[in-house]
Amino acid sequence: MQFTVVPAHELPLGEQALVANKAFAGYVGGWTDLDAATLARFLTLQGADLFYSRFVRMDGELVGFGYITRTGNILRLSGMGIIPEARGTGAARALLEQIFAEAEERGDEAMMLEVIEQNPRAHALYRRHRFREVGRLTGWRGNSGATDLEQARVRGEEVSILEALRIPAAADYPEIPWQISRHALAKVPVGRAFRTENVCLVIGDPEATPVRIHAAIMVDLPHALAWQELCGVLAGVMAEFPNRDFFAPAIFPEEFGTHLFEPLGFKVEPISQFLMRRDLA
Repeated sequence: MQFTVVPAHELPLGEQALVANKAFAGYVGGWTDLDAATLARFLTLQGADLFYSRFVRMDGELVGFGYITRTGNILRLSGMGIIPEARGTGAARALLEQIFAEAEERGDEAMMLEVIEQNPRAHALYRRHRFREVGRLTGWRGNSGATDLEQARVRGEEVSILEALRIPAAADYPEIPWQISRHALAKVPVGRAFRTENVCLVIGDPEATPVRIHAAIMVDLPHALAWQELCGVLAGVMAEFPNRDFFAPAIFPEEFGTHLFEPLGFKVEPISQFLMRRDLA
């Protein structure tokens, strides 16, 4: 078998979408029914760069992809898939080795990714390519009518997303996942931010079902105080939008569950992820 790795920017988005649909059919947490427009939206929200992203051909046919988000000299593998017929052939290895070689030639420092824990084959693939787990990510779901919010609630001031981006955070990418960092917040299509002096919570459209929690920002406070204040702001936001489901996808480190979501009655989602890192030359 002969493998050729090609830049994503050379391929029409519609053709890329067809490969992505085949690669993720039946996957836990996989994409379905992508077309050129929905793929473009996904890439925008992920900050993916078609200039650095790559597709792999096997004997001339497109069989897989690796979408890359480059932030400074830190890369993120923001999406990767191989169609079923090409799994186990070496296509994934050829694709990753090309991406690593180009990254090392540029002098990039590291590559990050998130992999669904319930996809053991994908997890094993990344372990074989020297990625290591640096955290576990969980998702949460709660309802503003299912718990007593009065005692803990704090009314945060609503600010623009641009102002939220200016808040100095105690932790930022790559210490936390890209999707809850300031880089991802800049891509949120409909976002509302609520802050106090020390914390800020960003949610999506409150008219949507469920309401997505995009990020929870803390400045450099003593830990217990920061969590307490953030919990109060989330309680205040939930009270402002009563009888709504709220959803935090599996991109939040486990400590957010212990200190933020569990105290407000959120239940853990069945899907979890590993945050992984590979250091480059």
